[in-house]
Amino acid sequence: MAKAELIIRCPQCGSEKTWRDGIRYNGFGQIQRYICRNCGYRFSDPEALKEIQAKVQGIYRGGKVSAESKSSGISKHVERILTKPLKSTLDIPSTRQICVTKTKGAKNLAAAENQTQAAGIAPLSDTETIKGKILGFLWQLEKNGRTQGTIRNYNKWFSRCLKHNVNLFDPEEVKGYLAKAALKERTKITIVGMLRVWYRFLKLPWEPPEYIAEAEIPFIPTEQELDHLIAGCGKKTATYLQLMKETGARAGEISKLTWTDVDFQQRVIRIKPEKGSLPRMLPLSLKAIEMLNNIPKNSDRIFLFADDMRSCFYVQRKRVARKLGNPRFLQISFHTFRHWKGTTEYHKTKDIFYVKELLGHKSIQSTQVYIHLERALFLNAPPDDYHVKVAKTQEEITQLLETGFEYVLQKDGLAFFRKRK
Repeated sequence: MAKAELIIRCPQCGSEKTWRDGIRYNGFGQIQRYICRNCGYRFSDPEALKEIQAKVQGIYRGGKVSAESKSSGISKHVERILTKPLKSTLDIPSTRQICVTKTKGAKNLAAAENQTQAAGIAPLSDTETIKGKILGFLWQLEKNGRTQGTIRNYNKWFSRCLKHNVNLFDPEEVKGYLAKAALKERTKITIVGMLRVWYRFLKLPWEPPEYIAEAEIPFIPTEQELDHLIAGCGKKTATYLQLMKETGARAGEISKLTWTDVDFQQRVIRIKPEKGSLPRMLPLSLKAIEMLNNIPKNSDRIFLFADDMRSCFYVQRKRVARKLGNPRFLQISFHTFRHWKGTTEYHKTKDIFYVKELLGHKSIQSTQVYIHLERALFLNAPPDDYHVKVAKTQEEITQLLETGFEYVLQKDGLAFFRKRK
Protein backbone atom coordinates (compact mmCIF):
# COMPACT_ATOMS: atom_id res chain seq x y z
CA MET A 1 0.00 0.00 0.00
CA ALA A 2 1.41 3.37 -0.96
CA LYS A 3 2.41 5.66 1.87
CA ALA A 4 0.06 8.63 2.26
CA GLU A 5 1.65 11.97 1.49
CA LEU A 6 2.26 14.16 4.52
CA ILE A 7 -0.17 17.07 4.79
CA ILE A 8 1.69 20.39 4.82
CA ARG A 9 -0.11 23.07 6.81
CA CYS A 10 0.46 26.79 6.39
CA PRO A 11 2.36 28.18 9.42
CA GLN A 12 0.60 31.51 8.90
CA CYS A 13 -3.08 30.50 8.94
CA GLY A 14 -3.03 26.73 9.47
CA SER A 15 -4.77 25.96 6.17
CA GLU A 16 -4.18 22.66 4.37
CA LYS A 17 -4.61 24.32 0.95
CA THR A 18 -0.89 24.46 0.22
CA TRP A 19 0.69 24.03 -3.22
CA ARG A 20 4.25 23.35 -4.25
CA ASP A 21 6.01 26.56 -5.27
CA GLY A 22 9.37 25.56 -6.70
CA ILE A 23 12.68 24.45 -5.25
CA ARG A 24 15.18 26.55 -3.28
CA TYR A 25 18.83 25.55 -3.61
CA ASN A 26 21.59 26.31 -1.10
CA GLY A 27 24.98 24.96 -0.05
CA PHE A 28 23.44 21.99 1.73
CA GLY A 29 20.93 20.72 -0.82
CA GLN A 30 17.49 21.62 -2.07
CA ILE A 31 14.36 22.62 -0.16
CA GLN A 32 10.79 22.35 -1.40
CA ARG A 33 8.91 25.64 -1.23
CA TYR A 34 5.15 25.92 -0.70
CA ILE A 35 2.50 28.62 -1.10
CA CYS A 36 -0.76 28.83 0.81
CA ARG A 37 -3.75 29.30 -1.48
CA ASN A 38 -5.73 30.66 1.45
CA CYS A 39 -3.53 33.53 2.65
CA GLY A 40 -0.73 33.63 0.03
CA TYR A 41 2.08 32.95 2.54
CA ARG A 42 5.22 31.26 1.11
CA PHE A 43 7.29 28.92 3.27
CA SER A 44 9.80 26.06 3.13
CA ASP A 45 9.18 22.37 3.80
CA PRO A 46 9.68 21.99 7.58
CA GLU A 47 10.93 18.39 7.24
CA ALA A 48 13.61 19.45 4.75
CA LEU A 49 14.77 22.18 7.12
CA LYS A 50 15.13 19.60 9.90
CA GLU A 51 17.21 17.35 7.62
CA ILE A 52 19.56 20.21 6.74
CA GLN A 53 19.90 21.10 10.41
CA ALA A 54 20.80 17.48 11.16
CA LYS A 55 23.41 17.57 8.37
CA VAL A 56 25.01 20.66 9.83
CA GLN A 57 25.11 19.10 13.29
CA GLY A 58 26.64 15.96 11.82
CA ILE A 59 29.31 17.95 10.02
CA TYR A 60 30.22 19.99 13.05
CA ARG A 61 31.52 17.60 15.72
CA GLY A 62 33.53 19.03 18.54
CA GLY A 63 34.51 22.13 16.57
CA LYS A 64 35.86 20.12 13.60
CA VAL A 65 34.48 18.99 10.31
CA SER A 66 33.90 15.23 10.22
CA ALA A 67 35.97 13.16 7.77
CA GLU A 68 32.98 11.72 5.93
CA SER A 69 31.57 15.22 5.41
CA LYS A 70 34.81 16.52 3.90
CA SER A 71 34.26 14.27 0.92
CA SER A 72 30.89 15.92 0.23
CA GLY A 73 30.33 19.29 -1.34
CA ILE A 74 28.67 20.79 1.70
CA SER A 75 31.78 20.56 3.89
CA LYS A 76 33.47 23.44 2.07
CA HIS A 77 30.79 25.92 3.04
CA VAL A 78 30.58 24.73 6.66
CA GLU A 79 34.36 24.58 7.10
CA ARG A 80 34.63 28.21 6.09
CA ILE A 81 32.26 29.09 8.90
CA LEU A 82 33.82 26.78 11.52
CA THR A 83 37.41 27.83 10.89
CA LYS A 84 36.83 31.60 10.78
CA PRO A 85 36.02 33.86 13.76
CA LEU A 86 32.69 35.59 13.15
CA LYS A 87 33.15 39.01 14.69
CA SER A 88 30.61 40.76 12.47
CA THR A 89 28.02 40.10 9.83
CA LEU A 90 30.61 40.90 7.15
CA ASP A 91 32.54 37.73 8.08
CA ILE A 92 29.63 35.42 7.28
CA PRO A 93 30.12 33.84 3.82
CA SER A 94 27.29 33.99 1.34
CA THR A 95 26.59 32.18 -1.91
CA ARG A 96 24.57 35.07 -3.34
CA GLN A 97 25.89 37.14 -6.22
CA ILE A 98 25.85 40.87 -5.88
CA CYS A 99 25.33 41.50 -9.58
CA VAL A 100 23.33 39.74 -12.22
CA THR A 101 26.16 38.08 -14.11
CA LYS A 102 29.92 37.73 -13.71
CA THR A 103 30.61 39.99 -16.69
CA LYS A 104 28.25 42.71 -15.53
CA GLY A 105 29.38 42.24 -11.95
CA ALA A 106 33.04 42.76 -12.82
CA LYS A 107 32.15 45.84 -14.83
CA ASN A 108 30.08 47.19 -11.96
CA LEU A 109 32.84 46.63 -9.42
CA ALA A 110 35.49 48.14 -11.71
CA ALA A 111 33.38 51.25 -12.30
CA ALA A 112 32.78 51.55 -8.58
CA GLU A 113 36.50 51.29 -7.83
CA ASN A 114 37.37 53.95 -10.42
CA GLN A 115 34.68 56.25 -9.05
CA THR A 116 35.90 55.91 -5.47
CA GLN A 117 39.52 56.47 -6.49
CA ALA A 118 38.57 59.64 -8.36
CA ALA A 119 36.78 60.92 -5.25
CA GLY A 120 39.80 60.26 -3.05
CA ILE A 121 38.38 57.15 -1.40
CA ALA A 122 40.57 54.12 -0.84
CA PRO A 123 40.04 51.48 -3.57
CA LEU A 124 37.84 48.49 -2.82
CA SER A 125 39.68 45.38 -1.66
CA ASP A 126 38.66 41.81 -2.42
CA THR A 127 36.64 41.59 0.77
CA GLU A 128 35.19 45.09 0.62
CA THR A 129 32.78 44.84 -2.30
CA ILE A 130 29.68 46.85 -3.04
CA LYS A 131 27.79 44.61 -0.69
CA GLY A 132 30.35 45.30 2.02
CA LYS A 133 29.93 49.04 1.58
CA ILE A 134 26.15 48.71 1.77
CA LEU A 135 26.32 46.57 4.91
CA GLY A 136 28.67 49.09 6.50
CA PHE A 137 26.27 51.89 5.61
CA LEU A 138 23.25 50.04 7.01
CA TRP A 139 25.16 49.31 10.20
CA GLN A 140 26.00 53.02 10.43
CA LEU A 141 22.30 53.84 10.14
CA GLU A 142 21.48 51.42 12.94
CA LYS A 143 24.17 52.93 15.17
CA ASN A 144 22.69 56.36 14.46
CA GLY A 145 19.33 55.22 15.81
CA ARG A 146 17.39 54.72 12.59
CA THR A 147 14.47 52.29 12.86
CA GLN A 148 14.48 48.81 11.36
CA GLY A 149 11.74 49.85 8.94
CA THR A 150 13.88 52.70 7.63
CA ILE A 151 16.88 50.39 7.24
CA ARG A 152 14.77 47.88 5.30
CA ASN A 153 13.64 50.66 2.95
CA TYR A 154 17.27 51.59 2.26
CA ASN A 155 18.15 47.95 1.64
CA LYS A 156 15.17 47.51 -0.68
CA TRP A 157 16.28 50.44 -2.84
CA PHE A 158 19.89 49.21 -2.97
CA SER A 159 18.71 45.73 -3.98
CA ARG A 160 16.62 47.21 -6.77
CA CYS A 161 19.60 49.16 -8.12
CA LEU A 162 21.90 46.13 -8.00
CA LYS A 163 19.25 43.99 -9.69
CA HIS A 164 19.22 46.42 -12.63
CA ASN A 165 23.03 46.70 -12.60
CA VAL A 166 23.06 50.35 -11.54
CA ASN A 167 26.40 51.59 -10.23
CA LEU A 168 25.61 53.04 -6.81
CA PHE A 169 29.01 54.78 -6.76
CA ASP A 170 28.10 56.89 -9.80
CA PRO A 171 25.61 59.64 -8.80
CA GLU A 172 24.82 60.58 -12.39
CA GLU A 173 24.01 56.99 -13.35
CA VAL A 174 21.74 56.66 -10.31
CA LYS A 175 19.99 59.94 -11.19
CA GLY A 176 19.37 58.68 -14.73
CA TYR A 177 17.93 55.42 -13.47
CA LEU A 178 15.70 57.23 -10.99
CA ALA A 179 14.44 59.61 -13.70
CA LYS A 180 13.26 56.67 -15.86
CA ALA A 181 11.90 54.57 -12.98
CA ALA A 182 8.13 54.06 -12.95
CA LEU A 183 7.67 55.55 -9.48
CA LYS A 184 5.44 58.25 -8.04
CA GLU A 185 6.89 61.69 -7.47
CA ARG A 186 6.48 61.33 -3.71
CA THR A 187 8.43 58.07 -3.81
CA LYS A 188 11.22 59.69 -5.81
CA ILE A 189 11.44 62.52 -3.27
CA THR A 190 11.87 59.92 -0.51
CA ILE A 191 14.57 58.11 -2.50
CA VAL A 192 16.43 61.38 -3.13
CA GLY A 193 16.57 61.89 0.63
CA MET A 194 17.96 58.38 1.07
CA LEU A 195 20.59 58.94 -1.61
CA ARG A 196 21.63 62.17 0.05
CA VAL A 197 22.54 60.20 3.19
CA TRP A 198 24.23 57.46 1.12
CA TYR A 199 26.55 59.81 -0.77
CA ARG A 200 27.34 61.72 2.40
CA PHE A 201 28.48 58.37 3.84
CA LEU A 202 30.65 57.74 0.75
CA LYS A 203 31.90 61.37 0.78
CA LEU A 204 31.00 61.69 -2.91
CA PRO A 205 29.71 64.94 -4.45
CA TRP A 206 25.97 64.74 -5.02
CA GLU A 207 23.70 67.25 -6.70
CA PRO A 208 20.20 65.89 -5.99
CA PRO A 209 17.43 66.19 -8.57
CA GLU A 210 14.32 68.18 -7.71
CA TYR A 211 10.92 66.54 -7.81
CA ILE A 212 7.63 68.24 -6.97
CA ALA A 213 4.94 66.03 -5.49
CA GLU A 214 1.46 66.84 -6.70
CA ALA A 215 -1.34 66.59 -4.17
CA GLU A 216 -3.52 63.52 -4.62
CA ILE A 217 -6.95 62.77 -3.23
CA PRO A 218 -6.84 59.35 -1.56
CA PHE A 219 -9.31 56.65 -2.51
CA ILE A 220 -12.01 56.15 0.15
CA PRO A 221 -14.04 52.91 -0.19
CA THR A 222 -17.36 52.21 1.48
CA GLU A 223 -17.52 50.44 4.81
CA GLN A 224 -19.27 47.53 3.13
CA GLU A 225 -16.36 47.10 0.74
CA LEU A 226 -13.89 47.08 3.62
CA ASP A 227 -15.97 44.50 5.49
CA HIS A 228 -16.20 42.26 2.40
CA LEU A 229 -12.45 42.49 1.89
CA ILE A 230 -11.76 41.62 5.53
CA ALA A 231 -14.15 38.66 5.38
CA GLY A 232 -12.44 37.31 2.27
CA CYS A 233 -8.92 37.31 3.73
CA GLY A 234 -7.19 34.71 5.87
CA LYS A 235 -7.55 34.65 9.64
CA LYS A 236 -4.41 36.58 10.53
CA THR A 237 -4.63 39.08 7.67
CA ALA A 238 -8.31 39.70 8.44
CA THR A 239 -7.46 40.49 12.07
CA TYR A 240 -4.72 42.84 10.89
CA LEU A 241 -7.16 44.72 8.65
CA GLN A 242 -9.88 44.82 11.32
CA LEU A 243 -7.51 46.50 13.79
CA MET A 244 -6.54 49.10 11.19
CA LYS A 245 -10.22 49.72 10.42
CA GLU A 246 -11.15 50.29 14.06
CA THR A 247 -8.07 52.25 15.18
CA GLY A 248 -6.90 54.07 12.06
CA ALA A 249 -3.33 53.13 13.00
CA ARG A 250 -0.54 52.78 10.46
CA ALA A 251 0.51 49.35 9.25
CA GLY A 252 3.87 49.69 10.99
CA GLU A 253 2.13 50.50 14.28
CA ILE A 254 -0.08 47.43 14.02
CA SER A 255 2.95 45.25 13.19
CA LYS A 256 4.68 46.47 16.36
CA LEU A 257 1.88 45.16 18.57
CA THR A 258 2.69 42.53 21.17
CA TRP A 259 0.22 40.50 23.18
CA THR A 260 0.95 42.65 26.23
CA ASP A 261 -0.29 45.72 24.31
CA VAL A 262 -3.83 44.32 24.25
CA ASP A 263 -6.05 44.53 27.33
CA PHE A 264 -8.63 41.82 26.66
CA GLN A 265 -10.61 42.68 29.79
CA GLN A 266 -11.01 46.41 29.12
CA ARG A 267 -10.97 45.93 25.33
CA VAL A 268 -8.24 48.53 24.87
CA ILE A 269 -5.16 48.46 22.66
CA ARG A 270 -1.94 50.42 23.16
CA ILE A 271 -0.50 51.90 19.97
CA LYS A 272 3.25 52.49 19.83
CA PRO A 273 3.89 55.43 17.50
CA GLU A 274 6.05 55.67 14.40
CA LYS A 275 6.94 58.47 11.95
CA GLY A 276 6.66 61.11 14.65
CA SER A 277 3.12 60.23 15.70
CA LEU A 278 1.85 60.31 19.28
CA PRO A 279 1.22 57.21 21.42
CA ARG A 280 -2.41 56.47 22.18
CA MET A 281 -4.81 54.05 23.85
CA LEU A 282 -7.77 53.09 21.67
CA PRO A 283 -10.89 50.96 22.28
CA LEU A 284 -11.63 47.73 20.41
CA SER A 285 -14.91 46.06 19.55
CA LEU A 286 -15.94 42.60 20.68
CA LYS A 287 -15.43 41.43 17.09
CA ALA A 288 -11.78 42.52 17.10
CA ILE A 289 -11.18 40.89 20.49
CA GLU A 290 -12.64 37.60 19.27
CA MET A 291 -10.52 37.71 16.13
CA LEU A 292 -7.39 38.28 18.25
CA ASN A 293 -8.31 35.35 20.49
CA ASN A 294 -8.46 33.08 17.44
CA ILE A 295 -4.81 33.79 16.52
CA PRO A 296 -2.26 31.34 17.97
CA LYS A 297 0.16 32.95 20.44
CA ASN A 298 3.40 31.54 19.02
CA SER A 299 5.57 34.57 19.83
CA ASP A 300 5.52 37.87 21.69
CA ARG A 301 4.57 39.76 18.55
CA ILE A 302 1.08 39.31 17.15
CA PHE A 303 1.86 39.93 13.46
CA LEU A 304 4.75 39.83 11.02
CA PHE A 305 6.56 42.89 9.70
CA ALA A 306 4.45 45.26 7.63
CA ASP A 307 6.19 44.32 4.36
CA ASP A 308 5.47 40.61 4.93
CA MET A 309 1.85 41.30 5.84
CA ARG A 310 1.52 43.53 2.77
CA SER A 311 2.75 40.77 0.44
CA CYS A 312 0.16 38.33 1.82
CA PHE A 313 -2.54 41.01 1.61
CA TYR A 314 -1.91 41.75 -2.07
CA VAL A 315 -2.41 38.09 -2.99
CA GLN A 316 -5.65 37.84 -1.03
CA ARG A 317 -6.93 41.23 -2.22
CA LYS A 318 -6.55 40.14 -5.84
CA ARG A 319 -8.40 36.91 -5.16
CA VAL A 320 -11.30 38.69 -3.42
CA ALA A 321 -11.57 41.30 -6.20
CA ARG A 322 -11.78 38.54 -8.81
CA LYS A 323 -14.26 36.50 -6.80
CA LEU A 324 -16.64 39.39 -6.08
CA GLY A 325 -16.12 41.07 -9.44
CA ASN A 326 -15.24 44.43 -7.87
CA PRO A 327 -12.03 46.03 -9.23
CA ARG A 328 -12.30 48.79 -6.61
CA PHE A 329 -10.77 46.36 -4.12
CA LEU A 330 -7.46 46.64 -5.99
CA GLN A 331 -7.25 50.33 -4.98
CA ILE A 332 -7.43 49.50 -1.27
CA SER A 333 -4.06 49.55 0.49
CA PHE A 334 -3.13 49.40 4.16
CA HIS A 335 -3.13 53.21 4.38
CA THR A 336 -6.64 53.31 2.88
CA PHE A 337 -8.01 52.08 6.21
CA ARG A 338 -6.40 55.06 7.95
CA HIS A 339 -7.88 57.51 5.45
CA TRP A 340 -11.31 55.88 5.80
CA LYS A 341 -11.17 56.06 9.60
CA GLY A 342 -10.17 59.72 9.63
CA THR A 343 -12.88 60.69 7.14
CA THR A 344 -15.72 58.81 8.82
CA GLU A 345 -14.77 59.95 12.33
CA TYR A 346 -14.77 63.58 11.26
CA HIS A 347 -18.17 63.05 9.61
CA LYS A 348 -19.54 61.65 12.88
CA THR A 349 -18.07 64.21 15.26
CA LYS A 350 -17.21 67.29 13.18
CA ASP A 351 -14.35 67.65 15.69
CA ILE A 352 -11.03 67.95 13.86
CA PHE A 353 -9.07 67.94 17.14
CA TYR A 354 -10.64 64.63 18.15
CA VAL A 355 -9.61 63.11 14.80
CA LYS A 356 -6.10 64.53 15.29
CA GLU A 357 -5.77 62.77 18.65
CA LEU A 358 -7.27 59.55 17.27
CA LEU A 359 -4.76 59.33 14.41
CA GLY A 360 -1.84 60.54 16.52
CA HIS A 361 -1.00 63.54 14.33
CA LYS A 362 1.38 66.10 15.81
CA SER A 363 0.21 68.84 13.45
CA ILE A 364 -3.38 69.82 12.75
CA GLN A 365 -2.40 70.42 9.11
CA SER A 366 -2.02 66.66 8.61
CA THR A 367 -5.61 66.17 9.78
CA GLN A 368 -7.26 68.95 7.77
CA VAL A 369 -7.26 66.82 4.61
CA TYR A 370 -10.15 64.83 6.08
CA ILE A 371 -12.34 67.94 6.20
CA HIS A 372 -12.21 68.18 2.42
CA LEU A 373 -12.72 64.44 2.00
CA GLU A 374 -15.73 64.42 4.29
CA ARG A 375 -17.40 67.31 2.49
CA ALA A 376 -16.87 65.67 -0.90
CA LEU A 377 -18.02 62.19 0.11
CA PHE A 378 -21.02 63.08 2.27
CA LEU A 379 -22.29 66.16 0.40
CA ASN A 380 -25.31 64.33 -1.05
CA ALA A 381 -25.71 61.80 1.74
CA PRO A 382 -29.05 61.73 3.60
CA PRO A 383 -29.01 63.34 7.04
CA ASP A 384 -28.37 60.99 9.95
CA ASP A 385 -30.78 60.99 12.88
CA TYR A 386 -29.32 60.38 16.34
CA HIS A 387 -30.37 60.09 19.95
CA VAL A 388 -28.09 62.48 21.86
CA LYS A 389 -27.29 62.07 25.57
CA VAL A 390 -25.15 64.09 27.95
CA ALA A 391 -23.27 62.52 30.88
CA LYS A 392 -21.76 64.21 33.92
CA THR A 393 -20.63 61.34 36.13
CA GLN A 394 -18.71 58.14 35.56
CA GLU A 395 -21.82 56.05 36.26
CA GLU A 396 -23.79 57.88 33.57
CA ILE A 397 -20.97 57.44 31.07
CA THR A 398 -20.77 53.71 31.81
CA GLN A 399 -24.54 53.31 31.42
CA LEU A 400 -24.58 55.09 28.05
CA LEU A 401 -21.71 53.00 26.69
CA GLU A 402 -23.41 49.78 27.81
CA THR A 403 -26.60 50.75 25.96
CA GLY A 404 -24.80 51.32 22.65
CA PHE A 405 -24.12 55.05 22.72
CA GLU A 406 -20.81 56.23 21.29
CA TYR A 407 -18.63 59.02 22.63
CA VAL A 408 -18.58 62.21 20.52
CA LEU A 409 -16.77 64.97 22.42
CA GLN A 410 -16.34 66.67 25.78
CA LYS A 411 -17.13 70.33 26.45
CA ASP A 412 -17.62 72.42 29.59
CA GLY A 413 -17.18 69.36 31.78
CA LEU A 414 -19.93 67.43 29.94
CA ALA A 415 -19.47 64.29 27.85
CA PHE A 416 -21.68 64.05 24.77
CA PHE A 417 -22.84 60.68 23.40
CA ARG A 418 -25.08 59.66 20.52
CA LYS A 419 -26.70 56.61 18.95
CA ARG A 420 -28.40 56.21 15.60
CA LYS A 421 -32.21 56.00 15.69
